[in-house]
Amino acid sequence: MESTDRPGRAAVPSGASNRPPIRPPSPPSPLLSILLDCARTPTRTPTGAHIAAAIPAPPPSSATPTERVAFYFAEALSRRLSRSPSPSPSSASPLLSPEDFTLCYKTLNDACPYSKFAHLTANQAILEATASSPRIHIVDIGVVQGVQWAALLQALATRPAGKPSLVRISGVASPSLGPSAAASLAATGARLRSFAALLDLPFEFHPISTPIYTLSDADPGPDSLRVDPDESVAVNFMLHLHHLLADSPDPVRRALRLAKSLAPRVVTLGEYESDLNRAGFADRFAAALAYYSSVFDSLEPALADRASPDRVRVERLLLGRKILGALGPRDGEDRTERMAAREEWRALMEGSGLEPVRFSNYAVSQAKLLLWNYEYSAKYSLVESAPSFLSLAWDGRPLLTLSAWR
Repeated sequence: MESTDRPGRAAVPSGASNRPPIRPPSPPSPLLSILLDCARTPTRTPTGAHIAAAIPAPPPSSATPTERVAFYFAEALSRRLSRSPSPSPSSASPLLSPEDFTLCYKTLNDACPYSKFAHLTANQAILEATASSPRIHIVDIGVVQGVQWAALLQALATRPAGKPSLVRISGVASPSLGPSAAASLAATGARLRSFAALLDLPFEFHPISTPIYTLSDADPGPDSLRVDPDESVAVNFMLHLHHLLADSPDPVRRALRLAKSLAPRVVTLGEYESDLNRAGFADRFAAALAYYSSVFDSLEPALADRASPDRVRVERLLLGRKILGALGPRDGEDRTERMAAREEWRALMEGSGLEPVRFSNYAVSQAKLLLWNYEYSAKYSLVESAPSFLSLAWDGRPLLTLSAWR
């Protein structure tokens, strides 16, 4: 993760507010209205398929963000109406290779503050919860490349209370890694061990390729979650728990029960802010369209060249794939992308015996400085909501929400 420290930028301009007014949603464009009408028609109607097919494809380099997002929703809707079971070779959403995955996320993270905001805020909550702990154990659920932890290790190596005697990270692989999970975890561990050695910080990395909901802290096997009595534990769910969302809350509850059994000082949760999990298809389509319209719009300031291969790659391979997964050719197992709004997460967290922890004023100030120091578009803002949620918003609409629990 990139550092947010920049010389000459010591404070947020006075009067800055983290509670921008939320404007009522604007009426959808005629193009998006066509898609919404199509989504409300009975399944497999010729009219619906005809309208969806009428959306231009693929989007030209001069297309606006609205036209671009409409193309991907039209394709997903056409596939659902035709009951296409799998992507065609010309699909906008083929499977991502590890190389494409890395390139897509690098482009998105360079252009937009989503990951920086999430990692910075979660790291600060972990630092504060373990401020004087001599031994720290971070259980990272859904780790991919571990970019979040370099900044945290650097902060721990220079903390006022002195270096910890040991920092241990148990990295539970993200489902997105698939068959390459073991190799990816090995590479992540090697990178973090090398970085910790440069900091002269005692460090261990424990790779775990077993899904979180099948783990047990009492299992002595190689994929166990071993926690020593003298360790201060932090559990990090960063953009991972939504993978466990289903018609039943049981998979998420099992993961949270395991997290709670570790007696953590803090549990950090980062999730996308859209209610797509239990809604009927028409409502889910409308919510997804509103959410991804904002995401596509947020790409415009930093990726102004609409013909840029980097921008096309992010839209086509990453966002287009997520749109297809959210709508699915069928309901049930074909829906590979689910999201939940913060109130559903609140119910799940509190129902699992966890209580909210408010982010400190310093943590919120750091997030404000991030947006200011990197000179992101003024349309980005922070929104706080009860009991302890902090959201990154685009044009007043929350898109990514962080919270802390214990």
